[in-house]
Amino acid sequence: MTDSTSLEKADRFVGDDSLSDLIFDNIPDYAFIKDDQLRIVKANDAFRSMYPEEAREKIIGYTTLDSYQPEEVEEFIKDDKKALETGYAECLEIINFPDGGVRTLFTRKKRFYDAKGATFILGLSSDVTEREHLLAQLKRSNEALDEFAYIASHDLKAPLNAISKLVTWIDEDYGDELPEGAKENFDLIQQRVSRMSKLLHDLLIYSRVNRKHSENETFEFSEFTKEIYDSIDIEAKLKLECTSLFVTLPKTALEVVTRNLISNSLKHHDCENGSLIIHIKESPEEYEMHFIDDGPGIPPEYREKVFEMFQTLKPRDQQEGSGMGLAIIKKVLNFYGGSVDIVDSNVGTEFVIKWPKVDTRVNPN
Repeated sequence: MTDSTSLEKADRFVGDDSLSDLIFDNIPDYAFIKDDQLRIVKANDAFRSMYPEEAREKIIGYTTLDSYQPEEVEEFIKDDKKALETGYAECLEIINFPDGGVRTLFTRKKRFYDAKGATFILGLSSDVTEREHLLAQLKRSNEALDEFAYIASHDLKAPLNAISKLVTWIDEDYGDELPEGAKENFDLIQQRVSRMSKLLHDLLIYSRVNRKHSENETFEFSEFTKEIYDSIDIEAKLKLECTSLFVTLPKTALEVVTRNLISNSLKHHDCENGSLIIHIKESPEEYEMHFIDDGPGIPPEYREKVFEMFQTLKPRDQQEGSGMGLAIIKKVLNFYGGSVDIVDSNVGTEFVIKWPKVDTRVNPN
């Protein structure tokens, strides 16, 4: 049986304002409540600590806007008004604290009503200064790496082309006089130069993925796909089947993905005759594409590894390639908020591409 005295104590405890005050004051974020005139009516200890000790008791009943620059005041008012009108507002803001410090805050403001129907705003500000600093450093590092990859791969093309020309000239001028072993070595040099050129080309594409956001275009998907297929210079041929559908997608970026997937199927197919089926379907949120071939397939244990840079399932002397095609695909789709997966198939390989209609990137850079 429940003790009635215990229930009475519990009711008094739950209804005690001191409990809500205790929780409010110990929130680690800067917490405050404003009335509909934007005056602070309550602030927790963290919020008060922003101000000099002698000024902390003068916060309640004032807007505190006198402590900030006019342009900052406008930002505060804009977000407060939005919260009062729509019920919620959030922003990332750089604030000059009253003590002279400069911090980056992520602030959320939520409208609520008291028991008498009066309107208030609850504000919570998280200090994200260190996080934003680290993100800025990471962005600069990524930009520097992309720039390095671009410059290095671009500048290396010239000497490679020179090597290729020299070998060709020697072969043309003295090919008949060279011993058989030398001719084989010259062929190997040409193969290595060609492989290196392909690698540099793919590095350039990889480094450029995050440089520019390609705009959406509306086009017919099967015609687009067949044009790409016909332009690929690979001897192997597959019977191509493709869904007919008008789509609205970043065409240039989709071409990079489609070209690499088709090339992948052509290069790795192990039969003289085969098929490549490309299905696409549309939902309100995204486009879903399936690239299905009847080649040798990819073992389950390698389905994550193949998306890493410079990864191939066969030695490059057996199968030419940079090992970057699938890495490029994954980077493009990550950039646009999409995904690529390899799923179980009865035969061959099936890639599933999901491309959102709305850009879902948190940070494009």
